[in-house]
Amino acid sequence: MQKKNVKKEVWTTIVVLLMAAFSAFTLHVFVYPADFAPSGVDGIATMLQKLTGVSAGIFTAAMNLPILIAALFVLNKRYVIYTIVYIAVSSALLVLLRNIEFYSFVTEKDLLLPAIFSGIFLGLRSGVLLRVGASGAGVEVVSSMIQKNRPYLNVERITAIFCYAVIVLSYFVYWDLNSVLLAIVQTFVYEKAAAFVLKGTRNAVEFKIITKDPERIKQDIITKLKHGATIVKAHGAFSNEESNVVMTVVNKRQVPEFLNFVKSSYPGVFVYYSEVTGVHGNFRFYKDDEVK
Repeated sequence: MQKKNVKKEVWTTIVVLLMAAFSAFTLHVFVYPADFAPSGVDGIATMLQKLTGVSAGIFTAAMNLPILIAALFVLNKRYVIYTIVYIAVSSALLVLLRNIEFYSFVTEKDLLLPAIFSGIFLGLRSGVLLRVGASGAGVEVVSSMIQKNRPYLNVERITAIFCYAVIVLSYFVYWDLNSVLLAIVQTFVYEKAAAFVLKGTRNAVEFKIITKDPERIKQDIITKLKHGATIVKAHGAFSNEESNVVMTVVNKRQVPEFLNFVKSSYPGVFVYYSEVTGVHGNFRFYKDDEVK
């Protein structure tokens, strides 16, 4: 067990270091030369670099340091330590890339390209960091601390207000509406990319079937779809009769097959279904998979 933990921590460290390099590369190559500021602390650091000529890496480290010190007393220490490693490495690389005058992507043909690609790359970065138990610091850490002490507070709304306030503020740094619009596009793409990583790739559909004959449906699910099912006793509020709810999770491509055999073999049942954003555990992703 201890060896597994060591391997996990080594792998997490490697991922955090790679994401730090990936983030610094994205900011330096796509964001800074395009003259717009992303949301959050990265955006504030970008604006300060524009105003002072000092590397954004220094401002990023300076702003995140007090936040992360406070987080050590509130949040999981493993999460905070990995975030500190991320900030230290990404900030140092930002300074290095600026000093060596590393390549920057500059285009006059399609100004949306830097916003779109930086949104994709930074969103993937944040999603990967959160999956391994770290974060990109800044607003993410502040939100986690607020959520810890105020679990019923709408933290997402507060975070969104702060992020978009930074974007609006950027107008008074660049004095160009294009900069604000690019930042909005980048933030939108960023959120979609991060959500894509966080929801996982094993998407599925959950079915709930209201029936008085659950055994037949259960057997069809097992033999035809190669999935399991859960049967729950139910009581109809309208009919006032005893019934059952058969619950199962199937792959998206099996939805038509499932609906066809339900309609043909069980015309009287009531079925409703919804998308499941992630599946973990004993689940066959392909029909011929062995259950692990």
